[in-house]
Amino acid sequence: MRRARTIGVALVAMLLLGGCGMYQPVTEQGKDIYDLYNVLFVAAAVVFVLVEGAIVFAVVRYRRRDDQLPPQFHGNNLLEVAWTVVPFLMVAVLFVLGWVALNRIEARAGNPRVVLNVQGFQWQWSFTYQDEKVEVEPGKPPEDLTIKGTIAKPPEIYLPVNQTIEVNTFARDVIHSFYVREFLFKMDAFPGHTNTFPLTITKPGVYHGQCTEYCGLKHQAMRFTIHAVPMGEYRAWLVEAKRRAASGCPEDTTPGQIAADQIAFDKPCLTAEAGKPFTLKFTNKENVPHNVAIYEGADANSQRAFGGQILQTAGEVDYQVPALKTGRHFYRCDVHPAAMTGTLVAK
Repeated sequence: MRRARTIGVALVAMLLLGGCGMYQPVTEQGKDIYDLYNVLFVAAAVVFVLVEGAIVFAVVRYRRRDDQLPPQFHGNNLLEVAWTVVPFLMVAVLFVLGWVALNRIEARAGNPRVVLNVQGFQWQWSFTYQDEKVEVEPGKPPEDLTIKGTIAKPPEIYLPVNQTIEVNTFARDVIHSFYVREFLFKMDAFPGHTNTFPLTITKPGVYHGQCTEYCGLKHQAMRFTIHAVPMGEYRAWLVEAKRRAASGCPEDTTPGQIAADQIAFDKPCLTAEAGKPFTLKFTNKENVPHNVAIYEGADANSQRAFGGQILQTAGEVDYQVPALKTGRHFYRCDVHPAAMTGTLVAK
């Protein structure tokens, strides 16, 4: 009897400790999920205690030390009704609570302060701030501000606290999943379909996110960082981000060079002098085929200006790139066209 009681107490303690390990949410939507979780936890704990208690009681109360067959009986209407009706009512109540919470969490905001379009691709993320325009090239329509990451340099974005944010998730290739642990919320990103959810961050801080849907070789590298800041700090960052996006390619501190490692280029953009041929030193740092191909327009649907030799293993090659006209050009790896892309600014 003492041993059975000890085991029961230990199991209940483990259950309680497991429930206490949950993160306190820092979003309004996460608070609804947290409250629903607590209801489910209590219901599960009650069922656990009742079932385990009944098992322990039956073992202790009806134990026998001989092999005689105990008295037999068939059926108990009250018990059969109870173990059918009670679970049904519990599931029905939990279903209603879950339905209400889900509708509240996914309710579309009427006038969001920020609309963030999140695209997942193998194997990183890009974040586009809808209606935050940047004039990236004179004479062409402004574009929405986009922050894009690589495996070597995951993206870092800023969002305001205590403001409604509308997040639209979609994928370029396979299914990905947008997840931030402290938000207590995740949403899948599908190719050809957009999932939308509201987000209101209630606590400033730095929060790390990742893809939680296995999506291939470098799934574990699909990470990003969100800085949740007051509205004034967010607006100041937005101004600076737009300035950097419009200024060309400040990230290119080593013009004429680019490297590939971990299925990613080491820089998101390149610079070159317009109207003159130039040499581009390409370094492949891994035993995976890579190259650099350059297009005249904003994507691979435009005319191809240059296609570099594919290095099958680690090594270096000097590409002789023909003269490019002034403006922005698109480049990519032909072997990994979704994961490895960038912008070349010729001026």
